[in-house]
Amino acid sequence: MTTAPRATTALRLSFLDTCLDIEPAPGATIDEALRFLDTHVAFAPRPADAEPPLATLRTAPAPDDRHTPPDGTHWEDIYLRKSASDFFTVPARRAQADGRTYVECTKTGTRFAFDRAARTIDVAVTAAGAMDLVELVRDLVLKDQENRGAAVLHATAAVKNGTAVLVTGAKGAGKSTILLELVEHFGYRIMSGDKTVVHEQPDGTTLAAGWPDYPHLGYGTIAKYPGLKEIAGIAGDYQPTAGQAFSPIGKFAVDPYGFRERFPSAPLGLAVPVTGIIHPNIGPGDHTVLAPFPTDPAERTEALAANIESAFDGANAGWHHYLDDGRAQHTERRARIAAELAKAPAWTLTGPGDLTPDNTPGPLAHGGAA
Repeated sequence: MTTAPRATTALRLSFLDTCLDIEPAPGATIDEALRFLDTHVAFAPRPADAEPPLATLRTAPAPDDRHTPPDGTHWEDIYLRKSASDFFTVPARRAQADGRTYVECTKTGTRFAFDRAARTIDVAVTAAGAMDLVELVRDLVLKDQENRGAAVLHATAAVKNGTAVLVTGAKGAGKSTILLELVEHFGYRIMSGDKTVVHEQPDGTTLAAGWPDYPHLGYGTIAKYPGLKEIAGIAGDYQPTAGQAFSPIGKFAVDPYGFRERFPSAPLGLAVPVTGIIHPNIGPGDHTVLAPFPTDPAERTEALAANIESAFDGANAGWHHYLDDGRAQHTERRARIAAELAKAPAWTLTGPGDLTPDNTPGPLAHGGAA
């Protein structure tokens, strides 16, 4: 994990080929947001001759006229994000005036004012609003990556020996559990905890990159690893109610910094080929079984395409309109990405999700080139 520079001068934030600039005013509390992002987003002083960024985020310590629509402007209630967990739910209200979109996060008081014409976003963020700023950066970066032709896969990713194993599936399938099993028992590092960004290369191959995630783990997963209950703030005598030992029921938000110390992250800026894919469906049982995924290319491709998601989709995806949806021009490219990924060895996984040398296929145990 890198250490983000303290935000006192203009910074350029880079993820793959997406760039954002941040111009912090004195007293603006953005260091916590940078700390969260710094496993995957590079920070450097903005070069004098830099190419124009996707947006310039002008941050301030408190709201002023730049963040406030004219008196009498109508506000509507929205969400930046709505989750089954209150912890990850971000309620807000939005107003439109004079070509600008104003958004206020009602839990924290963070405010955004979007000006598409000027390519600026004025941000007033308090100490409690670091994750609001992270949500903004996340939304801008992932949408821009999709507009550049990337496929965003609902998948965790572990890296070893310069290649990645993806663990993909629906919410609650066991992606985080299997990710941590690979790290804990087979020497992998965490590349991504929820979303993996995959780009097609000029020669038709694909490279995968991770994205920072706030760990959200079921009790059954947390209880497997020494020290993780303490990091999650769970009392030693805690007992889950019946049926809550397995994900997705009874999930906990886990401190991301303690989590990173416990489970090592991949190096910053990594983009690597995928050499294995796991499709888990964990649950109670005596044995974990990994079986080869069906060999039919169409079936493999369909399974991966079903887990391609988008920041442009969903009831709350349009909380701002700074970026237009340009995915349509890359439909064929995303289909090629799924087809290329489908060539990698793949397995289904059932049972409790305990990986051992006896039940884990050699390509997964060894991770790419030995």
